[in-house]
Amino acid sequence: MSGIKEKLKDLWLYKHCRGLIMWPKDMFYRLPLKRKFFWMTYQKNWMIDPCTDKRQKYWKKCGVKALGNFNVGADVYFDAQNAHYLTIEEDVWIAARCLVLMHKRDLSNYYIKDRYRDQPSTARPVRICKGAVVGMGSIVMPGVTIGEGAIVAAGSLVSRDVPAWTFVAGRPAKVIKEMVTREEAEKLKKEHFE
Repeated sequence: MSGIKEKLKDLWLYKHCRGLIMWPKDMFYRLPLKRKFFWMTYQKNWMIDPCTDKRQKYWKKCGVKALGNFNVGADVYFDAQNAHYLTIEEDVWIAARCLVLMHKRDLSNYYIKDRYRDQPSTARPVRICKGAVVGMGSIVMPGVTIGEGAIVAAGSLVSRDVPAWTFVAGRPAKVIKEMVTREEAEKLKKEHFE
């Protein structure tokens, strides 16, 4: 059998058109290297219903630490090469067109006439806690924790930690309102209308 393989390798077709013959084998060996990027672009660019768990599965395949079920809208970008720095807890909603970044450039030694791309990149963890909601078009910067039940308004830039059970909005995001329990809200309504 090895004699046949050697004869095939001497053929002009094999030498000059190797890609046509060997593409399944090459793809098999290269796929693990590009798997993260494949799943990230697939879930980002294909219309997958955010109410299903399919996008969640693709994020997990990229290396995201999921501590329960979560939902992701269409066209959400995250750092595929730093996916292991992202932790998402139970019942989180991330709306469409959000950016979740886990890396940034260290510009502490950046001076005039230096090259930007020569500056080192640092990765920092991002955690989105249980029941949090990230509104459409928001940007979550590296090193941020979004607290339990917090709601990030659409178009916000989250550059600092978000306390639990708060509404935040703006660029940079600031606390707009602190949420209360249902009982406290009913008590406040009664007091207000009496």
